[in-house]
This record gives sequence, C-alpha cells and structure tokens, in this order.
Amino acid sequence: MGTFEAHGGVKKDFDFNVGLAEGDWDAKRFGDRLWADVARILEVSFEDSPGEPGDAGSHRYWFENDSISVSLYVDDGEPGWVFEKVPAMLTARSRSESVETWQLAEKLYDRLVAIGSYLVVVFADDGMPIDANFDIGDDW
Repeated sequence: MGTFEAHGGVKKDFDFNVGLAEGDWDAKRFGDRLWADVARILEVSFEDSPGEPGDAGSHRYWFENDSISVSLYVDDGEPGWVFEKVPAMLTARSRSESVETWQLAEKLYDRLVAIGSYLVVVFADDGMPIDANFDIGDDW
C-alpha cells in the first residue's frame, strides 16, 4: 500500500476503522479511550465534546474548531469480515491552510499504530485501503 499523500487532494477524506488489538470489547469504554487518544495526538481538548449514546449501544463523538473537524462512531461492528475487528469509524479533516488532510491522517495513523493497542485500517475516499497494521486480505 502507498503513502497518504498520493491519495490526498481537495475535498479528499480518509476513513479510519479502528478496533482493539487485544482485550474484551466494550463500545463505550473503547470509544472514550480512542477519543482521548485522538485528542492527545491532535493536541486539542475534546473535554467539551464527550460521546453521546446512539442506537443499539453505539456511541457518537464530534469535535470541530478552525483547524480540524473530527468524528467518531463506535458500535459492535459487522460480523464475519474485516470490519468486525475494526468497528469504530473515525474521520479527521484539516480545516487549516497550513496542514493538508492527508498530513493530518498520516499523523493520526502513525501515532495510533505506535500506541500498540489498536488495529487500524485507513481507506481513501474511493473505498480502497491505504494502510493497515494487520492483514486485511486482498478482496477489495
């Protein structure tokens, strides 16, 4: 898979799917932890943007300021495919003139993977995987 820059451009997004590398799944606990890690990585405070319960045990998170917008949706995933392992959907967009969205996405990916407790897959806006820190197969 290639670099994030090759998939960047105006209005291009990067969709992250994130899951636990090890441990027992609890959507709320996982969402809160991932949200806190994303805030630390992006060096912003999400203190005023806690998760809100959604349908069937899901949780939604949202934050935006002049520099970024970030959303996170966590549920129990899609059984039987790669998304069962990475049920959280995370999107971060740069709103800054000095940082491209691909740079923000690359930073987020690198640092989430470095934490060591997350499985992470990043998709380009056309649905093709860009990078993953575990084997997702070739059926794309």
